[in-house]
Amino acid sequence: MSTLHAVILGIIQGISEFLPISSDGHLTLFQHLLDFTGDNLVFNVTLHIGTLLAIVVFYFKDLMRMFHWSFIKLGIVSSIPTAIIGLILQKNFDFQNVSMPALAGYFSISGLALYIANKKMKVVAPHPMDVTRVADQIDFKTAFLIGIAQGLAVLPGVSRSGSTIATSLILGVSAPVAAFYSFAISIPAVIGACILELHDAQINPAELNLYILGVVISFIVGLGSLSFLRFIFTKKTALIYFAYYLWALSIAILFI
Repeated sequence: MSTLHAVILGIIQGISEFLPISSDGHLTLFQHLLDFTGDNLVFNVTLHIGTLLAIVVFYFKDLMRMFHWSFIKLGIVSSIPTAIIGLILQKNFDFQNVSMPALAGYFSISGLALYIANKKMKVVAPHPMDVTRVADQIDFKTAFLIGIAQGLAVLPGVSRSGSTIATSLILGVSAPVAAFYSFAISIPAVIGACILELHDAQINPAELNLYILGVVISFIVGLGSLSFLRFIFTKKTALIYFAYYLWALSIAILFI
């Protein structure tokens, strides 16, 4: 892996982790296009550390207000199906050798979810989060269904943010709350994935600087993506363009 590869993949992770277009799917696609034959999975996981830090920094004040048992219970309810589905797929799916037609199919599914969610989207002005505001819109059933969507999003091309936000919107949650809850419950999910994937990982010390570079870039770009997402969620047609993009990308992958 070269410095250029680390920079490109860090930018891709920072953009696509929060915009509902699947970071894992885009990393898989670009690693294929760049003919990157290193340990793709380990590098992809480390890039998620950068975007995880971006969530914590961007939503820090909101997260501090969420240290309340009523919100923690919702997070636990979402995390249980995420963990179960994620572990099952991790053991039965070859993430290192994803075919391009399969990736195109997963992108198409994500696009369909966004298209449906766009019709259900409630546009309201961005506002600070608090426990009452979230609990009024997300009950245990909703939290569980969002957790299922997050678990399925370990598949490359199925956007984690896209699937959880789309599920929330379809179930009647407002856009700001859907985005915040999606990113809040991603914190334990990403930490768990990092522990599982990096526990026995063999990282070449000579490439450690490239891993750090990728994390820093994904963090910086991720902050910009979160700001952009907050802005576009004030628009009624926010998600429809991402759906069109994913469908066009799916067609391009099949033909190219």
